[in-house]
Amino acid sequence: MATYKTKAVSLKTIPFAEADKMVTLFTRDHGKIRAIAKGACRVPSSLGGRVEPFTYGDYFVAKGRNLDIISQCQIIESFQRVREQESTLPAGMYMLRLVNSGTSEGQHYPELFDLLVESLLRLKNGELPKTVALDFEKKFVVLEGIYHEKIHPRDSLSEHIGSDIRSW
Repeated sequence: MATYKTKAVSLKTIPFAEADKMVTLFTRDHGKIRAIAKGACRVPSSLGGRVEPFTYGDYFVAKGRNLDIISQCQIIESFQRVREQESTLPAGMYMLRLVNSGTSEGQHYPELFDLLVESLLRLKNGELPKTVALDFEKKFVVLEGIYHEKIHPRDSLSEHIGSDIRSW
């Protein structure tokens, strides 16, 4: 199996099999990918907390036939403050869901990746969550090519994604 290292933000995890997790990663180099974190649900797991949503890190991934397999992760930023504060969690989750719903697997989105990391850092540093989320929303529609002067970004997003995924 060929392995690769990539910078990524974990967007979503779901239980997979008995002790594994399926992780949706948004990478700078490969776009959105789904990969298995083997043993991540076990108590003494080296991957458990490293694949949770919001975690930004260097992920070591082995290319699989159907799904890739995460072998290691070195955390760059956990965004623990964003995850644990009631004031920042909804805005952070909104941005993760927007990226997950509004992007396709295997498509490269380097500017969007940088925007996501920058926006999460702004939340972590105490900027107003609603301001950060709205800025992210506006820039997202421009990067996705769905911006229109006469249409509110939220309406463009609802059409692009097919639903309203806001948390507030």
